Amino acid sequence: MKERYFVDRDNRLVIKRGSRSIVPDGRFLTDKDNRLVYWLNEPSGWLRQYGLSDRIVFQGSWKLDSEYNLALTLDKYKNRFQRDTLTLKGKIISADRDILAFEILSYDKDGLLHVQILKLNITLFADENNRLCFKVKKINPDILTLEGEWDVNENQQIVYEYKRTDLKSKARVSNTIIFSGFWQITDSNRLTYILEHSFDSRFDFRAQIETPNIYPQKGVIKYRLGIGLKQTLCKQKLICLYGTWKFSRNLGLIFEMDYNKQGIKAMEFGAEVAFKENTVSFSLSNKDGRPLGITVNFTHRFLKDSDAEVFLRLKGEASRLGFDAGLRIPF
Repeated sequence: MKERYFVDRDNRLVIKRGSRSIVPDGRFLTDKDNRLVYWLNEPSGWLRQYGLSDRIVFQGSWKLDSEYNLALTLDKYKNRFQRDTLTLKGKIISADRDILAFEILSYDKDGLLHVQILKLNITLFADENNRLCFKVKKINPDILTLEGEWDVNENQQIVYEYKRTDLKSKARVSNTIIFSGFWQITDSNRLTYILEHSFDSRFDFRAQIETPNIYPQKGVIKYRLGIGLKQTLCKQKLICLYGTWKFSRNLGLIFEMDYNKQGIKAMEFGAEVAFKENTVSFSLSNKDGRPLGITVNFTHRFLKDSDAEVFLRLKGEASRLGFDAGLRIPF
């Protein structure tokens, strides 16, 4: 007899044999291979009666449904799994340290509530449409995509907010995922967000510098990018990175950003320096020396008010390298 598998509204496994449904007590977990396992909490006599072991292992393809529930479409195996989908109703509670943690609430046959955390080993990345994605680590990886628009909070971290239906109250509630990390500018037309607690997760966004000429007293770098699959649905977003500009020892620049509890992180740039009347311009480059299309312009007044001593040292070094300083600053 072919068996069918479902998950009921209380996140309990349902085994359907013909017209008969079996609802064993148990709990869902995931193993190190990102398989879904249902551990049965039933007496040995009950298990023998229904020809079941104390656990059932499910393999298949993971996805997020329209309500951001975690769903597994089962692989066909010895006529048992007929592409059934096990949909676990709950919420994403974290997605750092290369782990997607998903919380589900379930009720046993006595009506007692149980909280379970399912964990999937993942890598985070941004797709070609700048959407946030989870790659579930398997021989054939599954891709879970957060379809909506993400944002940047007051701590300069990436956040994603979505609405779902609460299992108990049936009301629409908001859920927020915070991705802890820090920003880097790695190439022209690209903005990178590196996950703080991850070994190999990062978001590389296709982006365009909004203001290629920057004046450091404003302390902001602006990028514009689009998020979405189709051009007609693509959301245009302005990303503002706030920080403080400082001179580096090698005639480059450092942009220090405050991430609150994460502390201060710095972006360091190489630069070509041009001395003009009342302005010193730094054309920024990445660590490989490729231009980033960004020029930081220090005015006479800003240099005088901020760090004239460093500027004079740079001016002297630049003169020895053949630059024409051309500035007269009374101190």
